[in-house]
Amino acid sequence: MSSQLFSGIAVLSCVVLFLILVLRSFKQPYFIAYIISGVLLGSHFFNIIHAPEVVADLGEIGIVLMMFSIGADLDLRHFSQNFYKPFVIALVQIVLSFICIYLIGEKSGWTFNTILLLSFVISLSSSAIVFQYLERTGEIKSQLGIITCGVLLVQDILVIPMILSLNFISGSHITIFELVKVCTGGFLILLFLRAVIKKKLFQIPMHKEIMADHDLQVFIGFCICFGMAWFSSWFGLSPAFGAFAGGVVIGQDKATRWLGKSLIPFRVFFMAFFFLAVGLQLDVYFVSAHAGIIIMIAISVLVINSCINAILFKITGNNLRDSLYAGGLLSQIGEFSFILVTLAASLGLVNSYIHQITLSVITFTMLFSSIWLTIIQRLIYRLPVISDNR
Repeated sequence: MSSQLFSGIAVLSCVVLFLILVLRSFKQPYFIAYIISGVLLGSHFFNIIHAPEVVADLGEIGIVLMMFSIGADLDLRHFSQNFYKPFVIALVQIVLSFICIYLIGEKSGWTFNTILLLSFVISLSSSAIVFQYLERTGEIKSQLGIITCGVLLVQDILVIPMILSLNFISGSHITIFELVKVCTGGFLILLFLRAVIKKKLFQIPMHKEIMADHDLQVFIGFCICFGMAWFSSWFGLSPAFGAFAGGVVIGQDKATRWLGKSLIPFRVFFMAFFFLAVGLQLDVYFVSAHAGIIIMIAISVLVINSCINAILFKITGNNLRDSLYAGGLLSQIGEFSFILVTLAASLGLVNSYIHQITLSVITFTMLFSSIWLTIIQRLIYRLPVISDNR
């Protein structure tokens, strides 16, 4: 058993390393290497990974650690002053996504369940991809970065009512207690964040001792991060949302800057598993049989999401260049959409074809997001030239 474990990790590391070196030469983001590794090491090719559900669980840890780090780095006071912008953008985006999918679905003969699910799916962007990109470019603390992060956080919160809606239309019984628990948990965390903004609530003692002890640093971070994630999960909310709240608490104390660096290796390792899980879920035979329609839908989603988000960012007071850039950043479909699609399939709301094609489109929007963002950036670069010529 241990021999299989070590050989699996060795092969995984070698494949990921090789793909990273290839992508590095083309200046492409590394998450593409993780997704491709998942495809290659899954059951359709080398069949090295036999427990995709375990990989998915490890990937969720990566999302939690990432959100914790974002919370620690985010200037929440500035974010709170502009909270209405990301809230309006995220909310209106869902409405516009529903209208677009409804118009397409009416002509295509889709059921209302399919229309509702797909409108939810395309309205959620990938926190994992966008946050990593903003961190890499150093834009996460810029005004545009803060608003973009805010949109992603609001989307993460709105996943809960989306899940409840899917359960409701499927006829699944939701108790009053569960509904009250979700609302209570959300209210408590928001109240907690408001109190953190108004007044510093938390300060880690023994700063000097902890700064000299790496083990203490790691496990203090784990206690706060996963403790808040568990608290949020118990109330029926996203564990990532709770981890973000824990990161905000840590971020209020300037003496805890060491914490982010201590958790970086763990975040990188577990985030790789999240994207590996994406690749493992991809049915290669289905994709090859329906490649044309999958690519066409994926490109359409990138264009539609870019346009919707760019318009909303422009309406809320951002300049045209920033609006187009934000539209490109939020164009791909996010990780929580996998959860919605899997839930809808288990509830019998969609058939196997819709399930598989949606999973494939989500994955392809992630893979194409870097290329699409490059196209958007080149368009932005040419905007002043076009303006001058006019």
